[in-house]
Amino acid sequence: MAAAAPPEMGYPRRANGDGGNLLVPAARQLLDSGRAFTMLGALVLTWRRLARCNAEHALAGFLLWLLGAGLATLSLVAARFPGLAAAGAALAGALRRYLLGGL
Repeated sequence: MAAAAPPEMGYPRRANGDGGNLLVPAARQLLDSGRAFTMLGALVLTWRRLARCNAEHALAGFLLWLLGAGLATLSLVAARFPGLAAAGAALAGALRRYLLGGL
């Protein structure tokens, strides 16, 4: 059985100690999608056993990693720009359903 992650690896908590998450739901979805796409891009860039690494794989991996980094960065300002965060979350959800099957 896997050990539980330490509390500092979770979502940011409020400073007043009430235990609520600091992130709005759109920011949480952006952050989760950013993590998934960054990891997927890094996996494509570093996987060399099964697939030959050519220019198309490197470009696809870099673009996925860049998309993940952008979504994770957008999650930091989601409370200030709620319209942009909602649009980014909708785009991230559609891409996750298309590329990862809803993961």
